[in-house]
Amino acid sequence: MRLSLNFSTKTKTMILVIALFILTCLVFSLLRQFDIRNLINLSKEDFRNEIENIYNTTLKRTKEFYMNRAKANVESDNIKTYIKKQDIEKINKLTLVRFQVLKEENPYLISMKFFDHQGKLLTYLGEESLSLNLNQSEYFLLDKNRLTYHILTPFYENGKLLAWIEFCFGAEYFLKEIEAFSKLKGRIIFDKNYKNKDTIKKDSKFFIIHSFNLTNEAKMVFYQDITKQEEIITKSFHEALLLSLVLFCVIFIILHYGFKVLIKRLELSENSLKNLNANLEQKIQLELQKRREHERILMHQGRLASMGEMIGNIAHQWRQPLTELNTILTHISLMLEFEKIDCQNFKRLEKNAESLISYMSKTIDDFRNFFKPNVSKNYFYIDQALSKTLKLLESSFNFIKIEENFEKKIQFYGFETQFCQAVLNILCNAKDIFIERRIKNPYIKIVAFKKGRNIIIEICDNAQGITISPIEKIFEPYISSKHANIGTGIGLYMSKVIIEKNFKGSLLASNENDGAKFSICLIDF
Repeated sequence: MRLSLNFSTKTKTMILVIALFILTCLVFSLLRQFDIRNLINLSKEDFRNEIENIYNTTLKRTKEFYMNRAKANVESDNIKTYIKKQDIEKINKLTLVRFQVLKEENPYLISMKFFDHQGKLLTYLGEESLSLNLNQSEYFLLDKNRLTYHILTPFYENGKLLAWIEFCFGAEYFLKEIEAFSKLKGRIIFDKNYKNKDTIKKDSKFFIIHSFNLTNEAKMVFYQDITKQEEIITKSFHEALLLSLVLFCVIFIILHYGFKVLIKRLELSENSLKNLNANLEQKIQLELQKRREHERILMHQGRLASMGEMIGNIAHQWRQPLTELNTILTHISLMLEFEKIDCQNFKRLEKNAESLISYMSKTIDDFRNFFKPNVSKNYFYIDQALSKTLKLLESSFNFIKIEENFEKKIQFYGFETQFCQAVLNILCNAKDIFIERRIKNPYIKIVAFKKGRNIIIEICDNAQGITISPIEKIFEPYISSKHANIGTGIGLYMSKVIIEKNFKGSLLASNENDGAKFSICLIDF
């Protein structure tokens, strides 16, 4: 019974392994065909773009060339005078040689026509064609299954319309130009009911069709030969089938004679795997705990560094009020000494002192609220948060020109204090670089706008850029572009953790023009 059970298990396992192998081979074959199909589609798109570029370039080049020829013709041999006099014989005589030269250069040139300022035909060289269309400077025209291309050039004298010159070509000119550059055969179809097809098969060959509308009834169609690619697809499928059969036989033999060894090894591997799994989860939890503790320490260090920066800002903002308080006290002391103080003067000095003390108290409240942690997420305005952060820094940033361009009333749901902290770290980093590199006329430009669901904040400076390479390393902990005496290397790391982990956004750095650019992207859910 045990042998029978082992044999049944062995047979089922062999069948399963072989079936999986065959399935893998088939999937490989399909993926290979899919790759080739993608290459064909890419080739199709490349050819289409190439044809379109050639077509547009030819249109532009042809228009510029013949408009220049028209202007050169009018400006020479007093033809402008003969046009005003409507001297047809002189116009034809003086223009005939130029027309013949142009005709030799371009056999598809049909005619050259002269019109007066009202659009009335004066004369023409070459074949007679349809009348003038004054609404367009260049256009295609279909007449009796013949497609022509017209270039119209107006001429003025003293700001007044004098005449028109029109060159007319056969549309086959553009067909031959595209064929010459792209090596694709094409033709012009006159059928407004023509339906575009992706591919066709003709004489055992496969073609991709590229078509362009010239008019409502005329299309330019080109044929790209993909016969070789189709043959490769068919051949790859056959090769995959043959390979599957051969490998099926080989694997069947290997499994038949080596299955016992395989079972033993699987049993040993299973036991080892069980032991490994028993310890792996514990190791993962331990590493995660260490990582969280490390991040907590880094965030705490970053917060302490920011608080130190803020204490410096408080000192900057208190320096002037303290000086004024000292002046008031000195003034009171002198007035007491010379017995010139009265109630009115004392009240006035007292009111000034109270105003200064109120300002200093408000400064402390502003900085205390800034570092007060958010317990829960709230809606806040991006422009107001940026303005509040800049206000806290204005005393220590008085040597830096700040350019603000904030789109108003951009609302976001999150931790406002953490957002301000991230921006503050970036700004303080820029300030330190200005000081270290002694930048003349330092400036910081801050832009905030909304694009779709994305809220973009860009902070640019002129501090000569980021020198660390690769530039992404600037966000790693303890990596600093500043001197060791002024840089801890955790400010930008802290900003990136806040934006990407707590806000599910992105923070990127790049060098642009003469400085660095930090881009914050938040998604408004």
